This record gives sequence, structure tokens and C-alpha cells, in this order.
Amino acid sequence: MHVNLIARSNGVGLDQDVNLCKEVLERNGHEVLQSHSRGVSWWQRLLPQKPKYDVNIFMERVFPAWCPFAKKNILIPNQERFPERHLRLLDRVQHVFCKTQHAETIFKQHHASVFHIGFTSRDRFMSEVSPDYRNWFHLAGRSTLKGTEALLKLWEKHPEWPSLTLVQHKTNAPDSVPDNIRLITDYLSNEALNQLQCSHGIHCCPSLSEGWGHHMVEGMSTGAVVITTDAPPMNELVHRTRGFLVPYRESEGRHLGTNYRVDAQALEQTIQAIIASDQDHLEEMGQKARVWFATNQKAFETRLIEALRQCLS
Repeated sequence: MHVNLIARSNGVGLDQDVNLCKEVLERNGHEVLQSHSRGVSWWQRLLPQKPKYDVNIFMERVFPAWCPFAKKNILIPNQERFPERHLRLLDRVQHVFCKTQHAETIFKQHHASVFHIGFTSRDRFMSEVSPDYRNWFHLAGRSTLKGTEALLKLWEKHPEWPSLTLVQHKTNAPDSVPDNIRLITDYLSNEALNQLQCSHGIHCCPSLSEGWGHHMVEGMSTGAVVITTDAPPMNELVHRTRGFLVPYRESEGRHLGTNYRVDAQALEQTIQAIIASDQDHLEEMGQKARVWFATNQKAFETRLIEALRQCLS
């Protein structure tokens, strides 16, 4: 099967989505081309096109100029980045593949053929680096939706808390941080970031919204214990047996998705409870998180390939 993967490039999660799908498809014998969302020239748009690919797979949004180039068109959306004005473009795709049950529920309201395929993230496990469950980590990157502000306020309120390592792009980083926060704004190589992920046993991820949640799933791949917001789709990925869920206090719409703002008092209580927790118990939770990652990774590959088979048979 000849598959054309089409997406914008944002240098972070969207690029990971493309690479992960490409790896799975190629591993299962499919020929895969990566195309940029703006890769169709103006003159190609004017001419009738004969399908060159068996299927186009659009990542995040539909790019209609590409539709004539394939026999079938499939969308893998992120609901929190899919504007209502783009709903009319769903008529251009035959199927919608959803990363989460939350997305599946949303898109079933707008399309007749919706599949839940799940998703996965990069495996960041390093056998030579063991997570220290006294080390706290928050990967904000370039995003403003990771709940960073809530963490900054709490760590400032509690100078007695363990040090929090915060990795954030300098354009969004605060001018100053409390003494118990280690702020990293310089560029980190993949290896350096991987080392940080693996050496920190507690990953704080009180996200407002996620399409999937690579920073959470990568954390679980290392055997870390993840704290996140008890709202969809975050609470689909993190379970109380292998992580901590914190209630939200308010919500607001974000395109087809929703932003959930974590309850600061509940987050404070959760962090204090983790600090007081037995290290062996946290390690056991981290091991369960690692097992979940491996199981989920295999399940995603199976579901994606089976969904494609059903749609193209």
C-alpha cells in the first residue's frame, strides 16, 4: 500500500505524530511518503489529478488540495486544534481515526465513519538511568497549555519543597523563578532531554488540554510517575494505579476540545502527598506505568493497521 502522510511541521508533537505513524506503517510493509501540508503547487491545483496514492493520511487538519491525489482520505485529528470552521472539510475525508476516546466521542457527532486507534509516543527508557522519585520534572517546551503557571505559584509558596526542573522555551519562560526551581531555557539535545526525563521520577503534567499527551506518555515510558489533570483525554492515559489525577476547577471551550484548569489547592495537596509517599510505592507505580506504555504501544500498532485494512478493503 502506498501511503501519503500529510501535515504541517511544528518541530514538536506534530512532527512526532508523523514519524511514529511512518514507523508503524513501514514496519508493516507499507510504502510511506511524507508531504508538507502546502506541498501542492498552484498549477497542480488547477489541473485534474489522477490518484497517485492508495490513501492520504492527514495529521491534525484536512488539507483539501491534497485530496485528489489519493483513492481514500483519512484524518487523524487533535480536537483542541480543530476549529469549528473546518468542520465543512470533514466531507473531504472518508474516515476519521481518533487518538483518544474523547476525540472519538467528539468526531462521531460530525462524521459517519470514526475509528478509535489510540496512539503512542517515543520510548524514552534508558536502562542505564534509573528514575529518582525525589526528583521533580516539568516539560513545558513551547506550549502555554501545560499548566506551568500553577506549578510556579505553588513552588514559590513552598520553599521547603524539593527542586523542580522546568524545561521551557525562552520566549515563554518567566523572568525569574523561586530558588527551588531549576529553569532550563537553553536548547537541549535529544540526548540531554532524554537524560532529564529518565533521571526524574515525578513528572508534573497538569495540562489544560491535549490531543494525545506526548510528554505524559514519554514520562511513563521511563518509569516515571505522572501527575495530570483529571479530565479528558489526560485521564484516559494516566490511571490512579500508576499516576495521580488532580481535579479541575473550571473549563472553557478550545475549538472542538476543552481547556481544563487544574484546581490549585487539590494540586498542592497531591504534591504534598507524593512528597510524603514511600519511595518503594512510587517505584512500583512507575513500573506499572512502564508496563502500560509497552502494552499501549503494541495495541496502537494493531489498531492502526486493522483500521486501515477495514477502510481500504
